[in-house]
Amino acid sequence: MKKTGNALLLPFLAMLLAVPPGLAAAEAEVSASISAEKIGLDDTLIYTLTFRNIENPSQPDLSHLDDFKTLQTSRSSEFQFNNGESATSTRFIYYLMPVRTGKLTLPQVAYRHQGRDFQTQPFTVEVVKGSLSPGQSPPVRQPSFFDDDFFTSPMQKQQPQKMDAYLRAVLSKKSCLKGEQLLFRVLLYTRNRIEAVNMISSASFAGFWQEWFPVPQSIPPGSENVNGVIYQVYEIRKAALFAGESGTLAIPPLQFELEMADPQSMFFGSRPIRRSTQEVKITVSEPPAAAVGLPVGQFDFSLHSPLTQADINDIVTLQMKISGSGNCKAIIPPALPGGERFLVYSPKITQESGYDPAALTGTLRAEIPVSFSKAGPLTFPALEFRYFDPASGRIVSLRSRPIQILVSGKKISADHSLTLPRSAIVQKGEDIDFIQSGRLHDQSWRLYRQKWFTALILAFFAFNLLALLKTVLWDRHVAASPLLRNRQLLARTLKRLTQVRHGEDIAPLLETYFQEKSGLGLAEISNQKIAETFRQRQVPAASAEKFLFIKSQSELARFSEHKKSALELKKDLETLRGLLKEIDRKMK
Repeated sequence: MKKTGNALLLPFLAMLLAVPPGLAAAEAEVSASISAEKIGLDDTLIYTLTFRNIENPSQPDLSHLDDFKTLQTSRSSEFQFNNGESATSTRFIYYLMPVRTGKLTLPQVAYRHQGRDFQTQPFTVEVVKGSLSPGQSPPVRQPSFFDDDFFTSPMQKQQPQKMDAYLRAVLSKKSCLKGEQLLFRVLLYTRNRIEAVNMISSASFAGFWQEWFPVPQSIPPGSENVNGVIYQVYEIRKAALFAGESGTLAIPPLQFELEMADPQSMFFGSRPIRRSTQEVKITVSEPPAAAVGLPVGQFDFSLHSPLTQADINDIVTLQMKISGSGNCKAIIPPALPGGERFLVYSPKITQESGYDPAALTGTLRAEIPVSFSKAGPLTFPALEFRYFDPASGRIVSLRSRPIQILVSGKKISADHSLTLPRSAIVQKGEDIDFIQSGRLHDQSWRLYRQKWFTALILAFFAFNLLALLKTVLWDRHVAASPLLRNRQLLARTLKRLTQVRHGEDIAPLLETYFQEKSGLGLAEISNQKIAETFRQRQVPAASAEKFLFIKSQSELARFSEHKKSALELKKDLETLRGLLKEIDRKMK
């Protein structure tokens, strides 16, 4: 028998050695493909990278793309063996969202394998406004535990209701002057109930300085008849724009992700869709030559003093205020010139914005410290503030009233003054700290006679008593009790569920929970062992089946090309939270 076995083994090894090298493994290759060469701004482009006969390739990073944003990625692998030749194939699928219209470029992807360089071909994708998809049908999802006949709703057999929603960008003017305020609004027209709105595009427009209005907690809708159809209209975003250059400027389309209520869902679910505004163009003209450099808008201007009389050794802070409708943050307040009888310090400037329904308003406040060198009546000259009013088309000049202050007293000489040196004066709040010479009060008071000292000692004693009670009672008895330990374990598992972002992360979390509840080792855990333990702890059979089904679905998700959407994953996690609470009551 041994001779016969050896006689058969040697020819078999010789046949294996005689196989040509080319049949052992096929040639390595890297290629790319796209789902369409023309898509809409609201559509998704599927970009596939295929690695053939490259063992365990690393996924290329496409985060550097400027014209596309990566929404989701997935990976799949295949292995074939045919006529003595083995072949492997790994695919990386990228779901890309365009960020603007026009002809966008997907550059070539470079990859290096075993000293050899591979490069894919570049692609040009034409992106137009709107969507080129044939319909807004709901995405295909994986089977769920709730797909049995008991939970089937009659509504699921009806045709899906159309998501009727679109966006419109509105400008307060079609033409304006450089520096003039424009009101930019984004309106949502819909016949469906809206759950949430999220702006995806960048909120920065080239050629404009902008300030976005705060988004309110709730947006009251209006109604508008569009071609005989009544729509609810929501003002979802608003911004004040100020053109920084002249000519024809364009405001690019803005993309939004809308969570719309799904009428087909019996659990009041939502369906995400993407919509974009249209491009808006505006003609910006230069202001008159005499108005170049002046603020544009409508403003009020004032300057006053809080005191009409002052000591020669005091410092008085003059108050300047400029308010109105326009870009107050770009205003430079007029300077107060110095004189022989007074000295002007650098002002403290504060700015605040107001958001009126029709315009952005602002207020600039300047606090100007002034010190005196001579006594007697003192008059500060009137200041002029000039701006250009686009409504009337003229330059407006505002002048403050002259300020008169009666300065009295005698200037303290430098030898007897305790005033801080001029370079060390520090501005605080509304005035400047100013130390004058004078008698110092007695500072020799006893600490232990103060009322707050007794309160401090009592608080220190109470803190030590609480720390002792925590160590003796809480840590040794309450915290170590099995009941509290079980509650902490459940709370820790529910907290980990909030951090799950992919379906395949659920299975390890459930295994960890079962291991800590049952006390078994990780190598002992199997679906059969979980079902047996649940029977012993009198866990309902339906709950045990749900637990094992969700765990199996999570394990299969690692190898599936179709990944669950964020909404489907959210529903599964909500179901799992209630299921764990039900199981935890039996697994004490």
